[in-house]
Amino acid sequence: MSLTSKISRVIGRAAVGLAIAAAVMVGLVGPSAAQAPVTVGGAPMYANRNIIQNAVNSKDHTILVAAVKAAGEVSSTATR
Repeated sequence: MSLTSKISRVIGRAAVGLAIAAAVMVGLVGPSAAQAPVTVGGAPMYANRNIIQNAVNSKDHTILVAAVKAAGEVSSTATR
């Protein structure tokens, strides 16, 4: 393989690497783009929701939700 071919090959690989890095940085590919939310009790738990909004739909958190509601702490818990 000639020196010119080797240089072209290295430049091509570098370009591909930069393209992948750029795509990851803008969120087009990678774990964050394809990641599904974690599920608890069969319900998805979303990072942009508070604990009560997530727990309401989870069958594993019915006692927690009932206790928070009974204590009248829904609004104070939701703001934390």
